[in-house]
Amino acid sequence: DLLFAVAGGGSLAVEVQGDEDDDKGRRWNVLMAVLRDGSGVMGDLAVVTWSPRVARWALRAAHARGPLGTTTTLTPIVILLSGEVIDALLDEDHPELAFFAAWAMQHRHGRRARLVVRRALAVTDRLSPALREAQRRAIFSVLSERMIAFLEETTMDVSKIPETPRVRAVREQYEAFIARSEARGEARGEARGEARGQLGAKVEALLAVLAARGLAPSEADRDRVLACTDAETLDRWITRAATATSAAEAFG
Repeated sequence: DLLFAVAGGGSLAVEVQGDEDDDKGRRWNVLMAVLRDGSGVMGDLAVVTWSPRVARWALRAAHARGPLGTTTTLTPIVILLSGEVIDALLDEDHPELAFFAAWAMQHRHGRRARLVVRRALAVTDRLSPALREAQRRAIFSVLSERMIAFLEETTMDVSKIPETPRVRAVREQYEAFIARSEARGEARGEARGEARGQLGAKVEALLAVLAARGLAPSEADRDRVLACTDAETLDRWITRAATATSAAEAFG
């Protein structure tokens, strides 16, 4: 995947290998033979992989034996991205390497994998703005759908955001204050609702008494009744309506 010229005439070929590939054994032999023939110096082949199985395969993939006993034993340098190597790639002094740590987690979903990916994204923030965006996109492009779903969930879950004991105490006090304020507001709202309900019942009672006694209020009187918010006034009108001989008399 990459080919570097090395001082002194040699070369370094780098192959990123995600799975076994039987054709690679032949091609690696041809590649290294051509490079050696052109420079006269034996170069190196490095195979980078996240899979222990592929790492074992790469060590012998370019070994071959002819029917009469001729052998070739090209053994590459295998770089397995796991364990301490992953931790080394998450170096804040070299944030550009964080991509390879995330790439190594593309088929893993456990706690370790989640920590590595989140750490890789955090280290990526140390890059310059232009490189930061490019590497962030590159990291997301190699992650599985399952890992991306986890990142979306934890990003939206504010309970996952770390906080100091002091910040937690202040937050809890604020939340308690809000809860008390809401409780008082609900109590006031219930009281107002109950009062409105009582006024509505008195208005209905007054109109019912007038209707039962055949006392038709004028439009102006009806508007006064519907607009009235004083319980004592409504009670007084109800009492008068019980004995009044006209609606005007009931309303005084």
